[in-house]
Amino acid sequence: MITSNKFVKIFMYPQQFPCGPQSSCCGPIGQTEEEIQLVENAIKKEFNCQIKIINAMDSDEMKNHLQVGRLLGSFGPMALPIITLGDEVVSMGNPLPEEAVSAIKGKLSQD
Repeated sequence: MITSNKFVKIFMYPQQFPCGPQSSCCGPIGQTEEEIQLVENAIKKEFNCQIKIINAMDSDEMKNHLQVGRLLGSFGPMALPIITLGDEVVSMGNPLPEEAVSAIKGKLSQD
């Protein structure tokens, strides 16, 4: 069970195409709404908790999340989505919904 002082946040970039949608030099960065929705729904179903989706491109929002900002500085957008429980990172990268649930369960079992 996730307590009220430990809630889940999903940090993400809305999917974009830096070189244009048809460019062959690089692919898209960020996540689609559908990808984030699948992860969010799986977490909600398993833990019946509130989840906050945070656009990591929003500098005002990121001022409150220095640890996540440092990870983005080190790993770039490939670190996203970053999932936190309370203030602790439990997952980085693009997990399948069941992997996100498993990462949270693993953290909860340590507490």
